[in-house]
Amino acid sequence: FWFLRHCVNRIRIHTSDYELILVDNGSDVGVEFMKKEADKYIRNDKNLGFAVACNQGFEVCEGEFIVCSNNDIFVYRDWARALYWTFSDNPDCGVAMPGLMKQTDDARVALEISEPDLSVNYDKYGRGAEFGSCFMVKKELFDKLKEEDGYVFDERFLKAFSEDRDLWRRVRLMGLETIRTHKTRIFHQGNATVAKLENRKQYTSPNRIYFHKLQELETKENKLTEKEKDSLREDAQREYEDSLKT
Repeated sequence: FWFLRHCVNRIRIHTSDYELILVDNGSDVGVEFMKKEADKYIRNDKNLGFAVACNQGFEVCEGEFIVCSNNDIFVYRDWARALYWTFSDNPDCGVAMPGLMKQTDDARVALEISEPDLSVNYDKYGRGAEFGSCFMVKKELFDKLKEEDGYVFDERFLKAFSEDRDLWRRVRLMGLETIRTHKTRIFHQGNATVAKLENRKQYTSPNRIYFHKLQELETKENKLTEKEKDSLREDAQREYEDSLKT
Protein backbone atom coordinates (compact mmCIF):
# COMPACT_ATOMS: atom_id res chain seq x y z
CA PHE A 1 0.00 0.00 0.00
CA TRP A 2 2.94 2.34 0.68
CA PHE A 3 4.10 2.08 -2.95
CA LEU A 4 0.60 2.47 -4.35
CA ARG A 5 -0.05 5.60 -2.30
CA HIS A 6 3.15 7.29 -3.44
CA CYS A 7 2.75 6.08 -7.03
CA VAL A 8 -0.71 7.68 -7.28
CA ASN A 9 0.47 10.84 -5.54
CA ARG A 10 3.34 11.28 -8.01
CA ILE A 11 0.96 10.84 -10.94
CA ARG A 12 -1.35 13.48 -9.46
CA ILE A 13 1.51 15.96 -9.02
CA HIS A 14 3.25 15.47 -12.35
CA THR A 15 0.43 14.75 -14.82
CA SER A 16 -2.33 16.83 -16.39
CA ASP A 17 -5.41 16.07 -18.49
CA TYR A 18 -5.75 12.38 -17.72
CA GLU A 19 -8.10 9.73 -16.36
CA LEU A 20 -6.83 7.46 -13.58
CA ILE A 21 -8.02 3.85 -13.78
CA LEU A 22 -7.06 1.56 -10.91
CA VAL A 23 -7.51 -2.20 -11.17
CA ASP A 24 -7.51 -3.87 -7.76
CA ASN A 25 -6.36 -7.48 -8.10
CA GLY A 26 -7.76 -8.77 -4.82
CA SER A 27 -5.96 -6.38 -2.45
CA ASP A 28 -6.71 -6.60 1.26
CA VAL A 29 -5.29 -3.13 2.02
CA GLY A 30 -5.73 0.28 0.43
CA VAL A 31 -9.16 -0.49 -1.00
CA GLU A 32 -10.85 2.69 0.24
CA PHE A 33 -7.87 4.74 -0.94
CA MET A 34 -8.19 3.29 -4.45
CA LYS A 35 -11.93 3.89 -4.56
CA LYS A 36 -11.41 7.50 -3.55
CA GLU A 37 -8.50 8.26 -5.88
CA ALA A 38 -9.59 6.44 -9.04
CA ASP A 39 -11.68 8.02 -11.76
CA LYS A 40 -12.59 4.42 -12.58
CA TYR A 41 -12.09 1.57 -10.12
CA ILE A 42 -12.23 -2.14 -10.97
CA ARG A 43 -12.23 -4.71 -8.19
CA ASN A 44 -11.33 -8.40 -8.50
CA ASP A 45 -12.02 -10.63 -5.50
CA LYS A 46 -8.73 -12.45 -6.05
CA ASN A 47 -5.47 -12.01 -7.96
CA LEU A 48 -6.37 -12.85 -11.56
CA GLY A 49 -2.92 -11.99 -12.85
CA PHE A 50 -1.28 -9.07 -14.61
CA ALA A 51 -2.64 -9.83 -18.09
CA VAL A 52 -6.27 -10.10 -16.98
CA ALA A 53 -6.12 -6.96 -14.82
CA CYS A 54 -4.52 -4.90 -17.58
CA ASN A 55 -7.07 -6.06 -20.13
CA GLN A 56 -9.86 -5.07 -17.75
CA GLY A 57 -8.40 -1.58 -17.47
CA PHE A 58 -7.90 -1.24 -21.21
CA GLU A 59 -11.57 -2.05 -21.80
CA VAL A 60 -12.70 1.12 -20.03
CA CYS A 61 -10.01 3.50 -21.35
CA GLU A 62 -11.30 6.40 -23.42
CA GLY A 63 -8.25 8.57 -24.12
CA GLU A 64 -6.20 8.69 -27.32
CA PHE A 65 -3.12 7.49 -25.42
CA ILE A 66 -2.95 4.86 -22.68
CA VAL A 67 -0.26 4.45 -20.03
CA CYS A 68 -0.01 1.12 -18.27
CA SER A 69 1.96 1.24 -15.02
CA ASN A 70 2.81 -0.98 -12.09
CA ASN A 71 2.17 0.37 -8.61
CA ASP A 72 5.88 0.52 -7.67
CA ILE A 73 6.67 3.32 -10.14
CA PHE A 74 7.51 6.93 -9.23
CA VAL A 75 7.27 9.48 -12.05
CA TYR A 76 8.78 12.95 -12.37
CA ARG A 77 8.01 16.23 -14.09
CA ASP A 78 7.11 16.00 -17.81
CA TRP A 79 7.23 12.20 -17.81
CA ALA A 80 4.04 11.81 -19.86
CA ARG A 81 5.07 14.53 -22.33
CA ALA A 82 8.39 12.78 -22.91
CA LEU A 83 6.60 9.52 -23.71
CA TYR A 84 4.24 11.40 -26.03
CA TRP A 85 7.18 13.06 -27.83
CA THR A 86 8.56 9.60 -28.58
CA PHE A 87 5.68 9.01 -30.97
CA SER A 88 6.08 12.35 -32.75
CA ASP A 89 9.85 11.83 -33.11
CA ASN A 90 9.54 8.21 -34.29
CA PRO A 91 6.75 7.55 -36.83
CA ASP A 92 7.08 3.77 -36.40
CA CYS A 93 6.73 3.89 -32.61
CA GLY A 94 4.15 1.44 -31.32
CA VAL A 95 5.11 1.54 -27.64
CA ALA A 96 7.01 4.26 -25.76
CA MET A 97 8.91 3.40 -22.58
CA PRO A 98 10.77 5.62 -20.09
CA GLY A 99 14.37 5.34 -19.02
CA LEU A 100 15.18 4.19 -15.49
CA MET A 101 16.61 6.42 -12.79
CA LYS A 102 20.24 5.62 -11.98
CA GLN A 103 20.74 7.87 -8.95
CA THR A 104 19.40 5.45 -6.35
CA ASP A 105 17.74 2.09 -5.84
CA ASP A 106 16.17 3.21 -2.56
CA ALA A 107 12.50 4.18 -2.93
CA ARG A 108 12.57 6.59 0.02
CA VAL A 109 15.57 8.41 -1.43
CA ALA A 110 13.87 8.51 -4.85
CA LEU A 111 10.93 10.37 -3.31
CA GLU A 112 13.29 13.10 -2.11
CA ILE A 113 14.85 13.64 -5.55
CA SER A 114 13.16 16.52 -7.34
CA GLU A 115 14.49 15.75 -10.82
CA PRO A 116 16.11 12.63 -12.30
CA ASP A 117 19.49 12.99 -13.98
CA LEU A 118 18.78 13.31 -17.72
CA SER A 119 22.33 14.15 -18.80
CA VAL A 120 23.06 10.72 -20.32
CA ASN A 121 21.68 9.94 -23.81
CA TYR A 122 19.04 12.68 -23.53
CA ASP A 123 18.59 13.03 -27.31
CA LYS A 124 18.86 9.31 -28.04
CA TYR A 125 16.15 6.69 -28.38
CA GLY A 126 16.61 3.00 -27.67
CA ARG A 127 14.87 0.81 -30.22
CA GLY A 128 13.84 -2.74 -29.41
CA ALA A 129 13.20 -1.79 -25.78
CA GLU A 130 11.46 -4.21 -23.43
CA PHE A 131 10.04 -2.79 -20.22
CA GLY A 132 6.55 -3.80 -19.15
CA SER A 133 6.25 -1.92 -15.86
CA CYS A 134 5.43 1.47 -17.41
CA PHE A 135 4.69 2.22 -21.06
CA MET A 136 2.52 4.37 -23.34
CA VAL A 137 0.59 3.26 -26.43
CA LYS A 138 -2.01 4.72 -28.72
CA LYS A 139 -5.47 3.38 -28.00
CA GLU A 140 -5.93 2.66 -31.70
CA LEU A 141 -3.09 0.12 -31.51
CA PHE A 142 -4.77 -1.75 -28.67
CA ASP A 143 -8.05 -1.63 -30.59
CA LYS A 144 -6.31 -3.18 -33.59
CA LEU A 145 -4.72 -5.90 -31.45
CA LYS A 146 -8.12 -6.74 -29.98
CA GLU A 147 -9.62 -6.84 -33.46
CA GLU A 148 -6.91 -9.18 -34.78
CA ASP A 149 -6.26 -11.39 -31.73
CA GLY A 150 -9.26 -10.82 -29.49
CA TYR A 151 -7.15 -9.38 -26.66
CA VAL A 152 -4.28 -7.04 -25.79
CA PHE A 153 -2.40 -9.17 -23.26
CA ASP A 154 -2.59 -12.94 -23.78
CA GLU A 155 -4.30 -14.24 -20.63
CA ARG A 156 -2.71 -17.66 -21.08
CA PHE A 157 0.25 -16.12 -19.26
CA LEU A 158 -0.62 -16.86 -15.64
CA LYS A 159 -0.18 -14.32 -12.82
CA ALA A 160 2.79 -12.43 -14.33
CA PHE A 161 6.00 -12.84 -16.37
CA SER A 162 6.56 -12.87 -20.15
CA GLU A 163 3.14 -11.51 -21.15
CA ASP A 164 4.77 -8.13 -21.81
CA ARG A 165 7.49 -9.67 -23.99
CA ASP A 166 4.77 -11.39 -25.98
CA LEU A 167 2.96 -8.08 -26.48
CA TRP A 168 6.15 -6.44 -27.78
CA ARG A 169 6.60 -9.42 -30.14
CA ARG A 170 3.11 -8.96 -31.55
CA VAL A 171 3.59 -5.19 -31.91
CA ARG A 172 6.72 -5.83 -33.98
CA LEU A 173 4.85 -8.31 -36.16
CA MET A 174 2.61 -5.35 -37.03
CA GLY A 175 5.65 -3.45 -38.32
CA LEU A 176 5.93 -1.14 -35.32
CA GLU A 177 8.72 -0.69 -32.78
CA THR A 178 9.10 -0.51 -29.01
CA ILE A 179 11.20 2.54 -28.14
CA ARG A 180 12.77 3.81 -24.92
CA THR A 181 13.15 7.55 -24.42
CA HIS A 182 15.83 9.10 -22.21
CA LYS A 183 14.00 12.42 -22.00
CA THR A 184 12.42 11.10 -18.83
CA ARG A 185 13.51 8.61 -16.21
CA ILE A 186 11.34 6.95 -13.61
CA PHE A 187 12.04 5.07 -10.40
CA HIS A 188 11.01 1.42 -10.42
CA GLN A 189 11.32 -0.66 -7.28
CA GLY A 190 10.72 -3.96 -9.06
CA ASN A 191 8.93 -7.06 -7.73
CA ALA A 192 7.05 -5.10 -5.06
CA THR A 193 3.98 -7.28 -5.62
CA VAL A 194 5.44 -10.29 -7.42
CA ALA A 195 7.81 -10.98 -4.54
CA LYS A 196 4.78 -11.95 -2.45
CA LEU A 197 3.86 -14.84 -4.76
CA GLU A 198 4.68 -18.25 -3.35
CA ASN A 199 6.68 -20.60 -5.58
CA ARG A 200 6.99 -18.13 -8.45
CA LYS A 201 8.59 -20.72 -10.70
CA GLN A 202 5.23 -22.44 -11.15
CA TYR A 203 4.26 -19.33 -13.15
CA THR A 204 7.56 -18.04 -14.53
CA SER A 205 8.78 -21.33 -15.99
CA PRO A 206 5.70 -22.40 -18.02
CA ASN A 207 5.11 -18.79 -19.06
CA ARG A 208 8.67 -18.56 -20.37
CA ILE A 209 8.38 -21.87 -22.22
CA TYR A 210 5.09 -20.77 -23.77
CA PHE A 211 6.57 -17.43 -24.88
CA HIS A 212 9.53 -19.08 -26.59
CA LYS A 213 7.19 -21.44 -28.45
CA LEU A 214 5.17 -18.47 -29.71
CA GLN A 215 8.33 -16.61 -30.67
CA GLU A 216 9.62 -19.60 -32.62
CA LEU A 217 6.43 -20.55 -34.46
CA GLU A 218 4.44 -17.37 -35.12
CA THR A 219 5.43 -14.98 -37.91
CA LYS A 220 3.71 -12.17 -39.77
CA GLU A 221 2.91 -14.61 -42.56
CA ASN A 222 1.94 -17.47 -40.23
CA LYS A 223 -0.48 -16.29 -37.54
CA LEU A 224 -1.35 -18.96 -35.01
CA THR A 225 -4.98 -19.74 -34.25
CA GLU A 226 -6.37 -19.56 -30.73
CA LYS A 227 -6.64 -23.35 -30.71
CA GLU A 228 -2.97 -23.66 -31.65
CA LYS A 229 -2.02 -21.24 -28.86
CA ASP A 230 -4.09 -23.25 -26.39
CA SER A 231 -2.18 -26.35 -27.44
CA LEU A 232 1.18 -24.60 -27.06
CA ARG A 233 0.22 -23.44 -23.58
CA GLU A 234 -0.71 -27.01 -22.61
CA ASP A 235 2.61 -28.25 -24.01
CA ALA A 236 4.48 -25.61 -22.00
CA GLN A 237 2.74 -26.65 -18.79
CA ARG A 238 3.49 -30.30 -19.51
CA GLU A 239 7.17 -29.59 -20.18
CA TYR A 240 7.44 -27.70 -16.90
CA GLU A 241 5.78 -30.48 -14.91
CA ASP A 242 7.98 -33.10 -16.58
CA SER A 243 11.07 -31.08 -15.62
CA LEU A 244 10.09 -31.38 -11.96
CA LYS A 245 10.23 -35.17 -12.18
CA THR A 246 13.85 -35.29 -13.33
